[in-house]
Amino acid sequence: MRRNAGAIAGAAVLLSILLLVGVHAQPVADAPAGRKAPNVVFILADDVGFGDLGVYGGKVPTPNLDRLARQGMRFTDAHSPAALCAPSRFSLLTGSHPYRNGRAGGSWDVDTSSGFSHNGDRTRAGRHITVGEILQNAGYRTAFFGKMHLGGDVYDGNGELIREKNKLNTMDYSRGFGDGLDEHGFDYWLGLASGIQHEPYAYFENGKFVPVDPDNPADNSSTRLLTDGFYRVSDNGLSEIVEAAKVPARGDVDYDSSQAGIRLTNAAVDFIDRHVEENEASGKDHPFLVYFASQAIHVPHSPPFDYDGDPSTVDEQVYGKTGAMTSDVLYELDLQVGKIMAKLEEEGIADDTLIFFTSDNGALWPRITHYGDPAHDNNGPLRDYKASVYEGGHRVPFIAKWGDGTEAGSVIPPDTVSDQLIMGQDWVATMYELTRQDVQDDQAMDSVSLLPVLTGRQAESGPLREFALYQGGNAYEGAIREGSLVLVVDNKEGARELYDLETDLGQEKNLIDLPEYRDTVARLHRKFLTYNDHDNETVEPRTTRPFRVD
Repeated sequence: MRRNAGAIAGAAVLLSILLLVGVHAQPVADAPAGRKAPNVVFILADDVGFGDLGVYGGKVPTPNLDRLARQGMRFTDAHSPAALCAPSRFSLLTGSHPYRNGRAGGSWDVDTSSGFSHNGDRTRAGRHITVGEILQNAGYRTAFFGKMHLGGDVYDGNGELIREKNKLNTMDYSRGFGDGLDEHGFDYWLGLASGIQHEPYAYFENGKFVPVDPDNPADNSSTRLLTDGFYRVSDNGLSEIVEAAKVPARGDVDYDSSQAGIRLTNAAVDFIDRHVEENEASGKDHPFLVYFASQAIHVPHSPPFDYDGDPSTVDEQVYGKTGAMTSDVLYELDLQVGKIMAKLEEEGIADDTLIFFTSDNGALWPRITHYGDPAHDNNGPLRDYKASVYEGGHRVPFIAKWGDGTEAGSVIPPDTVSDQLIMGQDWVATMYELTRQDVQDDQAMDSVSLLPVLTGRQAESGPLREFALYQGGNAYEGAIREGSLVLVVDNKEGARELYDLETDLGQEKNLIDLPEYRDTVARLHRKFLTYNDHDNETVEPRTTRPFRVD
């Protein structure tokens, strides 16, 4: 059910939205009510679980995210596209399930081609349009900051394309890498191609290597070999990749994972600064998209702190704030959100910015986490964790805000909770509807617009989605959800388990052998195979109807 302090008239709000958007690189006219087409900020956390945030019952302080939820809408039944990060990240940028490009397991590192260009052995033609391109078509300036895990093209010293992981340390940094986000809808990007956990341990800007020390040359002389193994954090909090590696990895000579969040957040804030200045100088009012993919809270857990007094490094005392590394980096994530929100408020554009927050998969496994508060349960009542096909692997926080946090000044009613079943990639179709662009039949194939829910046009009693597909850590293990029933399908396409989440959220009672569910199991199994067959030879139909401008 939908719960809030008071509802806005959905029809009036929707009319304002339809009037305030324009397409194809034109400044957007104000709506009669004075509200402009919003800037958009999409914040993607890494490994944040359903029970991690304070507003979802977590014990670690997350005041900025809690405020974001109080000023907007919080979803209780939102799911990442997959239970692991790389496949989810492809879907969150395209609106299509990971298997749509013939690479269900995702495009992890830069020894793999870009997932946007790759179609595997599937018969569908063309490439995958990103949400950046969608908003560019509507006149937005677009920028990406953070962890990618989207593949790309890198080269060795002879100019040969590298397609083997154990050869990444031969990468010629002066060549940067191609088929990056600047070729897929983003005017600007700064990121870590494989996050803080895999090489190359270096920052790239629009495909070019940018050393941490700006006085260093952007070539191999500014890199060093690291021992690439499991993650360990030294006593002073700095991350070194030091254990049991067979092949050394290469990174920036000044690489320090404790600095990653600071650098990326500051870059996002600087982009907003520059954007506002450029608008003022040109006399125009282009909106922007900031896609912020935080490194937090993925391992290695190396929260920033003021450790050396060196003015060339940007230090913040996060280490030790909560009593444990894992909760420190969760606290750091909240600070990142707070910095971005503060910049929007400082520039006077917070009320005209649509903000989304979600996570790429479910909570971290307890065996590699330790929270400062022993009462903290990072997955609440859910079964299992990251990489699992069960709810704990993919049910995640999802928050949306648009307005000043008051009923009169908000498009999304503040302090609202929705129990609608949604998927993280649904924000992509939302951007199509927001900017009044038709969805092509072979794009955003598994995304449905959230605007009807966000504006109150869609009643809570009417489901937004007929069904949803989930993908586990094994790329070919999945589940289909219809209503409150979830059928788990194993990696050999066999129906394995059936649960009723309405009465069994913890998924403890398998109903699959009960006679009264026999027909339901058969029907759901057929439906799953219709939309997600593993034969890799045919094009599965859309799972959602494409948005069309009336």
